[in-house]
Order: sequence, then C-alpha cells, then structure tokens
Amino acid sequence: MILESLNRIVWGAPALVLILGTGLFLSIRTGFVQLRLFPEAAYRFLDLFRGSGEGKGVSSLQALCTALAATVGTGNLVGVAGAIALGGPGAVFWMWICGIVGMATKYAEATLAVHCRVQEKSGYVGGPMYMIRRALGKRWHWLAGVYSFFGLVAAFGVGNATQINAVITGINGVIRYFGGSVSRTCNLAIGFVLAVFIGAMLLGGANRIGSAAEMLVPVASAGYILLCLGVLILRREAIAGAFTSILTGAFLPGR
Repeated sequence: MILESLNRIVWGAPALVLILGTGLFLSIRTGFVQLRLFPEAAYRFLDLFRGSGEGKGVSSLQALCTALAATVGTGNLVGVAGAIALGGPGAVFWMWICGIVGMATKYAEATLAVHCRVQEKSGYVGGPMYMIRRALGKRWHWLAGVYSFFGLVAAFGVGNATQINAVITGINGVIRYFGGSVSRTCNLAIGFVLAVFIGAMLLGGANRIGSAAEMLVPVASAGYILLCLGVLILRREAIAGAFTSILTGAFLPGR
C-alpha cells in the first residue's frame, strides 16, 4: 500500500505534466533542436565508429553504448507492453510524442553533463550531482547528496532487481517451454552468477564498463531491431489497422 501511494505521487499527473512541460520548454528554447540538428546528429553518429577515446577515458562509442545499455531492455519491452495493456493502442501515439519532446531534455542533459564534468586521474566523471554542484549556487549543493542517496536506493530496486527479475523470468520461461522445472535454488544460482559477472565489470571502473557495453549493446540492439522487423514482416497485413487503432485510441479513446 505504501509503495502504491508513493507511486501515485511520483508518477501521477503533476509529475507527467512537469516532465512533458520541461521537454516542451527546452524544445522551444533550443528551437526544437531534436529536429533542427537531427541530420547532423545522424552524420556525427557515423563518426563514433572511427577513432578511440582520449587518454584513459572511454571512447565516444563506449559512452553511447553505456547510455543505451539502460535503454534497450526492460523499458522498451515490458514498459511499452504495460502501457498498451493499461491505456490501449492510443498510448503508443503519446509515447511517440513523449519520445520526440524528451529528445530535447536528453540533449540538455548531455550538454550539461559535458559542461559540468570533472577530470580525475582515471578520466572524466560527471552526472546530475556534478551539475548541481557546479551549475547551481552553494545553497543548493545539498541536493547533490540527496540525488546521490536516492540514486543509490533506486539502483537496487529499479535497476538491479527489475533487470535480474526480467532475466530470470525469461530463463524460467524457456526452461518450462522445453518441459523442464524451475526452483528457487536455480533462480538464486542464476542471480548469484549474474552478480559475480556484473561485480567484476563494475570493479574494473569506467574503462571496463565501456568495453563490456561496447561488446554487448550492439548485439542486443541489432537483435532487438531484427526481431521487430521480423514481427512487422510476419504481421504486415495488420500494420495499417494498427496505425488506425493508435490514432483512434489517442484522440477518441472511447471508441
């Protein structure tokens, strides 16, 4: 009950209005940078595959893959499916709008991250906590500590627990499909093995995280795209009807 109440507060209408409002404000202030600079962004994307990082830092491709590692996964699959199940096909249209508006927010976030980053012996470090300390006045520095604390708490509940649960659920589904049986001991063993590999990667610092992301994320992204294309090809006769349901559900949800 407590978690449900907090969820309604955090992800209620005010929060959604604030998130979309911020994205719309940044879009207007930047002259809709997500559309205006999209051709250049596509061109710059090709540069990621040429050259490596400077000094001891990670390369641009590794930084991109690290950022995408938290994007291509549970949010794309379970999140979208859950939104459609709760809000109907029309939810897809508003997710498109949120995605387009959110590109300006991500642009501003990345720009501030580079502007406020700090160079250490091991390379550059940054993030929202550094933005708060370097961009805001001293009286707001305490927010950096608050953000770090809640980020640590969320890493266990939102990040690790959700992702590991998704992996174990998928493995259990495959085992059951082939007639096998699953047990709590097996699930704990899978979680332990994953924890060991993830711990070894994290303890290696930014370089090892970037290297692992550079190897894994392109494969996962390619597989995700190929599977989506496969579904579209196999169900190509339903594409026109799907677009009709999306647009109708977005503006005429009662029908």
